[in-house]
Amino acid sequence: MKRKILFIFFALSLSFMYSQNLTKTIKFLKGNIADKTAAVRESNGAEAVFLANRAIDFCIENKEILGNDRELEGLAVAAVLSLSPEYAKSCPEDDKLLLENQFLQLFTRFNSSSTVQIAVLTKSVALKDFIPTDKLTSKLNEYLTSANVNTEDATLFRAVFNSLESLGNNESFLILYGLLNNQNYRKYHAQIENTLTALVPKAMNEILSLIQNSSTAQVAKIFSIIKKNTSISKNNLCEIAQNVLSQSIISLEGTAGASPEQIGLQLDTLGILSENRWTRASATCLSYFKIAKRLYNSGDMNELQFKTVILALADTSPIDSVPLLTAYLEDLNSLTEKGNVVSSDVILAVIKALGAIGDKSAFDSLLAVTYLNYSEQVLSAARGALSGLRWQ
Repeated sequence: MKRKILFIFFALSLSFMYSQNLTKTIKFLKGNIADKTAAVRESNGAEAVFLANRAIDFCIENKEILGNDRELEGLAVAAVLSLSPEYAKSCPEDDKLLLENQFLQLFTRFNSSSTVQIAVLTKSVALKDFIPTDKLTSKLNEYLTSANVNTEDATLFRAVFNSLESLGNNESFLILYGLLNNQNYRKYHAQIENTLTALVPKAMNEILSLIQNSSTAQVAKIFSIIKKNTSISKNNLCEIAQNVLSQSIISLEGTAGASPEQIGLQLDTLGILSENRWTRASATCLSYFKIAKRLYNSGDMNELQFKTVILALADTSPIDSVPLLTAYLEDLNSLTEKGNVVSSDVILAVIKALGAIGDKSAFDSLLAVTYLNYSEQVLSAARGALSGLRWQ
């Protein structure tokens, strides 16, 4: 590194040889720490880059000797903040790696100065598109697992959470999820949740694993976090929604009914799948229709909720759902023919779904509706669905 610094200094010397404008560099080399800090703040261009690197190296090399020295901390902050995105973007790869290591050493060695550490985090986020940050991310993950929430600086804690929104990885997600369920961190829960939301795309495998091994309440919490990420891809969102619905179906096996919380979560996921016409979830949605029918008959699910399940099939299972829907319509027709009262909302939903799909195999069951003692609204819907069936 010394050879590198000498090379930079030599290049700078040539650059400034004719202008004789080396006053800031001279001030830095000959001055005390306060002079060095002033030189860093006052410099610009290539000289600023040179002095910032010299200043960071000086701080790292002398921290152990000088201890918790405020002037040294001020020099470190000034040096870090003076590094520009333009420099980070255009410098050679070796210099990018050097910056990463310098930031890591500053954050580690100045562990008693939240001011220095926050400056490092702020600048790392600003330069994340130009320099590697994996080592710092690992350090932040380590920090969160070992820090004492009762004694650590609250401002630094929040800065770490905010930085991990940009710098975090899948390991960060799991650590933060653990903290979200830790009541000792309750005053940080808002910041933790924001960071988790931002990290969703980086932790898909971890999220799916959590869904498979969590309670309904925990899955609902995870899913609420996921939905807040407006930049999550459609594929990721729907894959997660499908897994949540599938796991919820499994949780109902062998049970007599479902809680309002379970039904709410199921309809929430189904809504996303339907909105995005996620036909990859066809088998899952068909399985849920069968369960929803049971829940509706037992009174756990109301007409409006069951109607939502039926209508979603037209979007998620436009081919596979036709036999189930026509069979169910035939059951409703049979009940009506025997004088039983059938929900208009439910039968209208079945007719609307079959009409939207337009499969001609629904012809017989739809035609049968028109011969029964249904309301004019139902009869009109059946005629409309019949006229829209595709025969070719």
